[in-house]
Amino acid sequence: MAPAASVEIESVMRRMLDVYGTSDVETLSNLFSSDPSLRVLGTSPGEWWTGPSEVLRARHVQGGEMLGTWNLEVDMVEAFEDGPFGWATCFFALVTPEGRMPLRTTALLRLEAGAWRIIHYHNSVPTPNRQIFGVDLTTTLEELVTSVLDGPSPFFSSAGSEGTMTLVFTDIVDSTVFAESVGDAAWAEAIGDHETEIRSLTAAHGGRVIKFLGDGSMLAFESARAAVRAAVDIQRAAVDSPFAIRIGIHTGETIRTADDVLGLTVNKAARIASAAGAGQILASSTTRDMVGSLDGVQIGEPQIVSLKGFSDTHQIVLLEWE
Repeated sequence: MAPAASVEIESVMRRMLDVYGTSDVETLSNLFSSDPSLRVLGTSPGEWWTGPSEVLRARHVQGGEMLGTWNLEVDMVEAFEDGPFGWATCFFALVTPEGRMPLRTTALLRLEAGAWRIIHYHNSVPTPNRQIFGVDLTTTLEELVTSVLDGPSPFFSSAGSEGTMTLVFTDIVDSTVFAESVGDAAWAEAIGDHETEIRSLTAAHGGRVIKFLGDGSMLAFESARAAVRAAVDIQRAAVDSPFAIRIGIHTGETIRTADDVLGLTVNKAARIASAAGAGQILASSTTRDMVGSLDGVQIGEPQIVSLKGFSDTHQIVLLEWE
C-alpha cells in the first residue's frame, strides 16, 4: 500500500499545536505514545526527553514556564500514513510583542489501540546554513537547477549508472491559490489523492516515481512511448480534479543513483513543464522523434522556445489526445 495523506494524523498534530506551551497533561497523554521508546527533541541542546513519564513531566513544567503574552500561528500541517505508521510536518510561529519566531516540527506516529499516537517528536528553529556551516547551501529546486547548469555536480560520479531515460515532470497550476481557497485539510487530502493517482498510473505504464516536489512530481520511464501514455492518462485523470496540471517530457542521458536521477536531462524536462499551460503536455523534439506516431495522441507542430537556464533555443511539441 502506498503512503497516503492522512486527515486523522493531521488532526492529531493540530491538537498538539493547540496545547503547545500549556500544562494540559491530560490531552498530551492522549497524543503521545505510552511506549518507553517515545522520544521528544526540543529546540534547546538539553531538550532530549525519553519515555512517556519524562516527556509529560517536562511538558507540564515547561507549559507553566511559558505562560505569557504570546500566541501561536499555524502556517501548514501535512500528514501521511502507510499501514500502522505515519508522519507529519508542521510549520508554525510563536508571535510575541517582540516579533514572530518561526518553528518547525516533525513527528512519527503509530497506531496504538486504534488511535494515532506520537512516538517521536522534534521541534527545530530554522537557522541559515551559513550560520551553521559557514557557507550557503542549496535549499530550493531553482537553486539546484542553476547549480547543475553552472558546472559539474559532485554527485555525478562513477557510482551512478548511466543511460537514456524519458523523464516526465508534472506540476499543479496555481497550487498556492488553490490551497489558500480550500484550506489546509482539503489541500492535504487533494494532494494525497493526486499523488496516489500518479503512483498508480506511473506503475501501470512501467515507470517509477522518482520524487514528489510539493505540488509536482518527477517520473522516469525506460520507454518514451510509455512515458507519453502515462502523461496522457495523468491528464485524463486530472479532468475531474479541482485543479489543473501541466506536464513536460524530455528524453536524454541521465545518471541514476539508488533513489534519484541526475543530469541536464532532468533540468530540461523541468523547464519544458514550466513552459506548458494548464492541461497541456509538452515534449521535446528528442522525445517526439522516439515516439513517432501513437494511437490516440496527436503531435502538434514544432515550436521554437527559449528555456530558462539553457543557451540557444529549443524545439518542443504539444501533445493532444482524444
